[in-house]
Amino acid sequence: MFSARLHPLLKLLKAHSATQLAFYLSLLLLAALLSSRLISLSRITSTIDWRLLVLLGSFMLISEGLKLVGLMDWIAARMAGSGHSLGRLYLLLLASAFILAMLITNDAALFAVISFTIVLSQRVRLNLRRVVIYEIIAVNLGSALTPWGNPQNLFIYHYYHLSPGAFFHQSYPFVVISFVALFLLTSLTLGFGGRRGGLNIVRGVNSEPLVFWRKTAILLIIFVLLVLSVLHVVPVLISAGLLVLYIGITLRDGFRRLDWWLLGTFLLLFPTMSGLGSALAGALGSNLGGPLGVYGAGIGISQLISNVPAAMLLSRATADWRSLFYGVNLGGLGTIVASFANLIGLSLYLKGVKEDNWKGFILESLVWNVLLLMVLSGIFTFFIA
Repeated sequence: MFSARLHPLLKLLKAHSATQLAFYLSLLLLAALLSSRLISLSRITSTIDWRLLVLLGSFMLISEGLKLVGLMDWIAARMAGSGHSLGRLYLLLLASAFILAMLITNDAALFAVISFTIVLSQRVRLNLRRVVIYEIIAVNLGSALTPWGNPQNLFIYHYYHLSPGAFFHQSYPFVVISFVALFLLTSLTLGFGGRRGGLNIVRGVNSEPLVFWRKTAILLIIFVLLVLSVLHVVPVLISAGLLVLYIGITLRDGFRRLDWWLLGTFLLLFPTMSGLGSALAGALGSNLGGPLGVYGAGIGISQLISNVPAAMLLSRATADWRSLFYGVNLGGLGTIVASFANLIGLSLYLKGVKEDNWKGFILESLVWNVLLLMVLSGIFTFFIA
């Protein structure tokens, strides 16, 4: 019965992007909030943080630009090509997902690494389903290191007016411990000991990608300016303006490839989460039962509505950004809707591997996500307490 109801959703994910569906759902939620008068039409524009929205769109756009110039393919190919065995290749694929996510945002890392992994699987016999599941997990966890690594971090950093030192003081232990846990899980379930015979297969696949290095250098300079804008060193209109100008002149296809549905979803999340957050704050008061309450709420609510809207929602009810950071970043593990990255990864997999059993993918993803969530949530409870 459950699978019969879920099948139409999976067909939609194949026909449309997961973010397109998220946009429509956000639009319906906003309409429901307006009809119930939890938010007024006149307040919608005042709830939108335009600076944050410009930063989100800029990081999404520059990620598309870096893909167009070939840099992401070059990084992925270099990391995969250095593998001396199949087990080593698994580790490097996951490490590339983990590292790319903290540098160029989680969504962009997913598009680069999963697409590369699917192409690689046509030449090398991989445990593809499990590798992709672990890559999605790696992206969710690795992106937690930097303020620009994922949307919930960028929101928390901006909303609570954090300093770089305060943010990284909390993010680096989260990422280090998460990587160790993922490494142990992967070594136990995929194995890193592999046979060295895989080396020739990898070299056969890893042809040198074409990279436009001059364009790459200019984009990387603009990327640094965007990071400085996050840190309030460079005005965001200058860095974003330069990006739009350069993409418009040299890489116009970047605008077409930009996920406008995702950007639109972020736009709608401001008024919807403002309305729900005000109601939540009124019902619960100024706190959610202390740090552990905020931490638990971040994990739990993320399982239902995804960690980005969960961060926006709970920020209206707590000043404890530290517990919220741990809760919503860890909350990306678990259900398929716990993170936008989960839905994007599932959508990429369904489009690239049509012969696999989608039910098996979702079930296996849930098993490994919940297992890692249980382990890490227990560990980080000591940090919060």
